Amino acid sequence: MFRRIHMSRNNRWFAGVGVLVASMALTAVGAEAVPINFGVGVGGSVSYDGGSNPLVITDAPVSTVDNETTSLPITGGLLNLSTGNFTSGIASTSGFQSTYAGGGSLTLVGNIGSGVTTLLSASFLGPVTFGCCLLGSSSLSGLLAVNSVDATLASLLGFNLPATGGALGLVQLFEIIPTAPGVAFSGFQAGGAITVVDVIPLPPAVFLMGSGLAGLVGLQFCRSKR
Repeated sequence: MFRRIHMSRNNRWFAGVGVLVASMALTAVGAEAVPINFGVGVGGSVSYDGGSNPLVITDAPVSTVDNETTSLPITGGLLNLSTGNFTSGIASTSGFQSTYAGGGSLTLVGNIGSGVTTLLSASFLGPVTFGCCLLGSSSLSGLLAVNSVDATLASLLGFNLPATGGALGLVQLFEIIPTAPGVAFSGFQAGGAITVVDVIPLPPAVFLMGSGLAGLVGLQFCRSKR
């Protein structure tokens, strides 16, 4: 047999508010992050001077940006980046893999309709990996610490500022093919993508409000039991 639990008007009010706050929390936590993808094309230059120097990409063209639903053209889009310094390298099945330190810088400028401006500014949050050299090509990847995304661009694509993370995935071809870690090379940027993701955190105030109301509900329930 089940006992019917009778709640006073106050208890019902506290319980209702608690459910509402819990629903708000679940909705916020479940909100999906919105990506911005920058399409990088063929062109510009990629170089590494050997030793402890960074890897540098200069004036790689970027022609599109999208949020996986809406796509916008970029006029005169140019990507420039520099990793942190070379730190280590190991042999791999396709050649070798080099690691560069985080830091450095990444800047993307271009025109999405209101003049040339900085669309994205970032640095590297951790190590940058350079994998080389299957058929004379390589890949460059790393995690970005995003400093800024153009507000107009963010508004057009429904992006929530501030951006809090992103990933770099680029492919290079070479005029001087790398032969081993720490050895200088040069070539050109052959394509890839930069993806920036916004994260919608649950505001601390909601947690505090929820925990406070939960405590009040518990206190009221205990009083009613007594």
